[in-house]
Amino acid sequence: MASGDFCSPGEGMEILQQDADSETVKAAKVWKLAEVLVGEQQQCQDAKSQQKEQMLLLEKKSAAYSQVLLRCLTLLQRLLQEHRLKTQSELDRINAQYLEVKCGAMILKLRMEELKILSDTYTVEKVEVHRLIRDRLEGAIHLQEQDMENSRQVLNSYEVLGEEFDRLVKEYTVLKQATENKRWALQEFSKVYR
Repeated sequence: MASGDFCSPGEGMEILQQDADSETVKAAKVWKLAEVLVGEQQQCQDAKSQQKEQMLLLEKKSAAYSQVLLRCLTLLQRLLQEHRLKTQSELDRINAQYLEVKCGAMILKLRMEELKILSDTYTVEKVEVHRLIRDRLEGAIHLQEQDMENSRQVLNSYEVLGEEFDRLVKEYTVLKQATENKRWALQEFSKVYR
């Protein structure tokens, strides 16, 4: 229908009836929408309260689980420490044995190298000559030790004489030194008068 057209009274009623039906449908839809919204709002509030309860329960369980985990970690830590101490002492003992064996092997290697150097350095003839020199030196040392023992015995016999002997020794030393000084002076005078 165009804006300038007129409608008949029957048609007007029909349009009004349609408008009224349309308003009723709209009102029913709004009412239904309001009921749906109220239901959804109630569901939302129920869901929020359930969520709160679940969060509280979750927090309680988290706290309980955290405490249990902490106790478990402490226990594990203690067990690891004890196990590590036991295994550490065993490991230290094994390491000490290993180092002892290795040190012995190194000493043997050093001795082998020393002997190798000695065998490369000294021929059989040189070793024989060194043996003769050693024997002579040992003989000379033995003679010196005997001489020293004899000197000790003589000294001990003089020490038995006591303080008088000490005084005589000092006097003899002074006289000997004076004689040495006079002998030196005579030599010097002799050089000058020649």
